[in-house]
Amino acid sequence: MFSFFTNLWRMISYTGIRFAHTEREKRELIDLNRGLIILLLIQVLSLASHIANGLHRSALMTVVFIAGLALIRLLVWKGHVNIAKISSITLINYNTVSMAVFLGEHTHVIDFLLLTALLPLYFFEMKNKRLIFCGVALSIVPFAVYYFLSPYLSTYGVPIAEQLVVNKTTEPVKFFCLVVLLYLIYHKNSRYEREAQEKEEQLIGQKKLYERLLEQIPIDIVTFDKELRYSYINSAAISDPVMRKWMIGKTNQDYFRERGLNMNGATERDKILHEALEKGTALQMEESFLDRNGKLCHTLKGASPIYNENKELLCLVGYSLDITSMKEADDQLKEYAQELERKNDDLKHFVHATSHDLKSPLRNITSYLQLLARRNAGKLDEDSVSMIGHAINSVKHLNQLIRDIYQYSVADQNDKPTELTNLNTVLEEVIKNAGDTIFKKNAAVQHSTLPKVYVAPAHMNMLLSNLVENALKYNKSPHPQVRVDCLENENDYIVSVADNGIGISERYNKQIFEIFKRLHNASQYEGTGVGLAICNKIVGNYGGKMWVESELDKGSIFYFSLAKKTVDRKATSDYKMETEVFDEIAKAS
Repeated sequence: MFSFFTNLWRMISYTGIRFAHTEREKRELIDLNRGLIILLLIQVLSLASHIANGLHRSALMTVVFIAGLALIRLLVWKGHVNIAKISSITLINYNTVSMAVFLGEHTHVIDFLLLTALLPLYFFEMKNKRLIFCGVALSIVPFAVYYFLSPYLSTYGVPIAEQLVVNKTTEPVKFFCLVVLLYLIYHKNSRYEREAQEKEEQLIGQKKLYERLLEQIPIDIVTFDKELRYSYINSAAISDPVMRKWMIGKTNQDYFRERGLNMNGATERDKILHEALEKGTALQMEESFLDRNGKLCHTLKGASPIYNENKELLCLVGYSLDITSMKEADDQLKEYAQELERKNDDLKHFVHATSHDLKSPLRNITSYLQLLARRNAGKLDEDSVSMIGHAINSVKHLNQLIRDIYQYSVADQNDKPTELTNLNTVLEEVIKNAGDTIFKKNAAVQHSTLPKVYVAPAHMNMLLSNLVENALKYNKSPHPQVRVDCLENENDYIVSVADNGIGISERYNKQIFEIFKRLHNASQYEGTGVGLAICNKIVGNYGGKMWVESELDKGSIFYFSLAKKTVDRKATSDYKMETEVFDEIAKAS
């Protein structure tokens, strides 16, 4: 039975709870429900007392009041909380005044209005001062008006004897209502006080947490109030706790004066604080100074005003970070960069000079071998002629190797002039240069429409030349077919070079892009193992990537991507491929 009444009490208390959005609104609604049910119980008990004492007019008016409370419960169930509160106060006042008029002044029923004046303190939170005032006024004003008009209303009351009975039966109800209302108000205020204390403890805990966090950060952090007086200082800024405590409430001027420092330093510190306040935004600056040992130190100082949601200044945060080591590392890095650039220049000059210096001895070797063969024609046996032929072929291979190494060394240089390059034009030039090979192998090279991109034309020539030449070279078909196409996505162009050649095993798909990695010896296919490495380097230099899809004896498709928004790097020098260095050697051999 007890559990039944407990569940019923809980169900009534949580009526309309679905309309509450916050915990505070839920508690407010529960308080209203409990207040209304207590009022209803009091009226039911009053009704029973009136019936028992034969007070029929009182009983009838109490029934009307109980019906009104039931309608107000319907408002709560619909979620109209504030309307229900005002309506309940209005209903109580109306019922009280009506009973006072139609029962008589000797019943002292009008005193219930003074109890009703306490209801707004229970129904409404203190922030709703207007509603509290209106609720109290709804009770006090009718109370005053009634006593002013009471001499003129005596004819409407019941006989004096019955009025005294009503007064006698309602006195316990008044006392009970007063006790209940005072308890409810006390209980509500106690809960709010407990919640306020919990909130205060939470805020204190959060403050301590934030202070611990600020203490762990290896940066000088301070806060200032509106008058630019210190309100917080972490231990990284001032390690001495006594000095930290002294500085709270002091200004930079006070600190510099206390330490006997140059006051210009305080002025400079305040300058950035004032500027941050004037602009209402975060500012920072670098500061250089000599420490007590005469060492040049660098700090990054900043200030940022903190505002609340109403744009009111809460505090000003200042910070200072020692960047001396960063500055020293940056200077050292610049020295390393300059040294690396110098060495790269030396290396480029070495590669360039070496490639040129090898021109003369290679020409001499080829010329003497050919002269030896001509002068001794018919005198040399077959093995000797074969050895001379192998020597000339070795010179050719060395010639090609030096040329490829040179191209590989310059393939990723960023000083090549970029321009809006039509890849169709570049590919047509590549096809034209490979015309003899295409004719001899009875091959066909076709292409779809290729895009225009900001690249160095010489790089694209090297890239497409290597891919097309490889597609023709590694091909045993009686009619080699090469197809160059282009797809695009949101950010990139993807160019593909497909062939019907010998194909590549899947396990070598990454190895072939490494320098000097060859899958066949020179007797099978000529080459140096540098061509695809050059291609991969060029594509990577433009932020793209390169890959292959292939199967043995089923051909290969090489892909490379180029960003649609390739950075247009400014040219610092004209570019010319150094292939003419070996032209005479190639002709001589």
